[in-house]
Amino acid sequence: MSDAERSIPATPRRREAARQQGAAPNASLPAFVATAATAVALLPGWSQTAVPAAAASMRAAIASAFAGDAEVAAPLPAAVVLPTMGLVLAAAGAGLGVRFLLDGSAWKLSRAAPRWQRVDPLAGCGRIFSAATARAVVWNGACLVLFAIIAAWAATPIVGLVRASGPILEPQQPLAALRGTLGLLILAAAAVAAAQWGLARVAFERRLRMTPEEFQDEMRGLEADPRIRSERQRRAVRRQPVSGTA
Repeated sequence: MSDAERSIPATPRRREAARQQGAAPNASLPAFVATAATAVALLPGWSQTAVPAAAASMRAAIASAFAGDAEVAAPLPAAVVLPTMGLVLAAAGAGLGVRFLLDGSAWKLSRAAPRWQRVDPLAGCGRIFSAATARAVVWNGACLVLFAIIAAWAATPIVGLVRASGPILEPQQPLAALRGTLGLLILAAAAVAAAQWGLARVAFERRLRMTPEEFQDEMRGLEADPRIRSERQRRAVRRQPVSGTA
């Protein structure tokens, strides 16, 4: 059937059925990139606070061990725990925010229930040895090669610092080179993730489009749904005017 015949957008019921069957694309890769980007962006501030406190705590623990102090090791100071918790929560919040923004809320208990009809070995083998899988392998391989090329190019400053012969480098030099490399890698990963999610979303919307006949069948199915009928009856009862008695 040609795409010209599928001119009607999918109904919410059809979209929900596709999600339950696992056919809907998800934004897990863009969410991972958002998590990594947030962690990299907050890493300099975290290191300025947590690393000196952790080093001081380690020096104190080593000094106590050499002095023969048998006391139980002190817990990590708040200057290490609080910034670390803040970084983890911010990164996780960025990833969840991207998932909610691109995929929408999925908090439905019905989606968590197992569906054994999806466990079909023949259908799984058919999906593995299909043209769509071959296209996905080619596309993901091309993205991986592109990402490897960008990673090699972005790591050039770090490689130059490692190969440089001379006095000990200032700490700011390798840190600046590392931040630049990570920034370029994050941008490349974001571009790849956005392209993959966008193409998958466009393909999903095209697959879900309906013909006029399918749309009519969908509407008849909604009319026959007892839950829809009961909801409409309740609405009709609420809309009826209440006649008062004198």
